[in-house]
Amino acid sequence: MARAVLFDVGSTLIRPCPSVAETMARVAAERGHALSVDDFAAHMPVMEAYYEAEYRRDGDFWCSQEGSTAIWLDQYRLVCRRMGLAHDAEGMARAVHEAYRQPGQWEVYPDVSACLDGLEERGFALGVVSNWDAGLEDLLQGLRLLPRFGVVAASAALGCRKPDPAIFEAACAALGVPPSEAVHVGDRPDADGDGAAAAGIRPVIVDRAGAEEGCGYERIRRLTDLLELL
Repeated sequence: MARAVLFDVGSTLIRPCPSVAETMARVAAERGHALSVDDFAAHMPVMEAYYEAEYRRDGDFWCSQEGSTAIWLDQYRLVCRRMGLAHDAEGMARAVHEAYRQPGQWEVYPDVSACLDGLEERGFALGVVSNWDAGLEDLLQGLRLLPRFGVVAASAALGCRKPDPAIFEAACAALGVPPSEAVHVGDRPDADGDGAAAAGIRPVIVDRAGAEEGCGYERIRRLTDLLELL
């Protein structure tokens, strides 16, 4: 029987709001560049593809503060160069990255509170396991989520990243729960599903867009569905 539930953060608990395209357009305007949200939005698939390629090639950038900062700066620089802003790519990238260090640039999904409330009422220990920089606790504090979790395992702070089972094992140890009595919920079958399974934890994929039907793991469409699953 499960005694603890671990959660991924990005695309599981929170999402960028305003979007990256909106934020880049705002920063561009502040820096004197007349470009629209649509201009930036057209390059978001390229940015996402770049991240996926780098992650699959070697995702160890998530294992340090320097690396986790660099991957975001590289993505923003790429978009700027493609939009003819090579001369200001560095300044743009750093301004956008700084923006997303602020809680006001993130939105908690509307199903999070009810899910966490329901789990707490049933006595589950709660934790976070995320490929994120060392500022994750401050971000969660700003979003009023930090008090809900007994442990926050951020890859850059621990020096290991999902799907390495070590990061899941560290979170379970901090909660005092064996992996066999834990569940991990995240949006990526490779990082969240494979990593949790390797640690002996029950994986659950939150598939908000219905795009992971063949992933091989239990799926939910909303976090509140977890209350019926457990």
